[in-house]
Amino acid sequence: MEPKDYARSLYKYIDIDSPPIQLEPILEALEIELREGDFANFKGAAYKNIDDLMIVVDRSLTPERKRFAIAHELGHIVMPHVGPYRVCYPGSKRRMETDADRFAAELLMPERAVRRVWERYKDNIEYRVSIVAVKFEVSKSAMGIRVRGLGLK
Repeated sequence: MEPKDYARSLYKYIDIDSPPIQLEPILEALEIELREGDFANFKGAAYKNIDDLMIVVDRSLTPERKRFAIAHELGHIVMPHVGPYRVCYPGSKRRMETDADRFAAELLMPERAVRRVWERYKDNIEYRVSIVAVKFEVSKSAMGIRVRGLGLK
């Protein structure tokens, strides 16, 4: 399965047609504890054990980056990544990190919903990415990457 398929398997817990996507119902359904801490060297970590699932994120992140970090770490838990825990360091581009980013993008910015909202703002070309990013509560850079990846113009 592709990262987007794992993300789409979680749509049953959320309303993907009404952005922003709510992560709390997924975390509750999968019994994943969410904690915040002060970290100098990483944005987030996922801990995956048979009886214990936890995501920890840096509390100093902006709300948009925090949401992406949570979704990214959720990807490490949901996808069959090796090891009991995963710490994501800035700039890490291993395959698992790239897959977790793709998972997070599909979860927070579902293709169907992005295409629909993107079309709604077709007359506002100059600020379109910014407007859609605000609707989905993601960073402008994350939305820019997403729309390019979907081939939207």
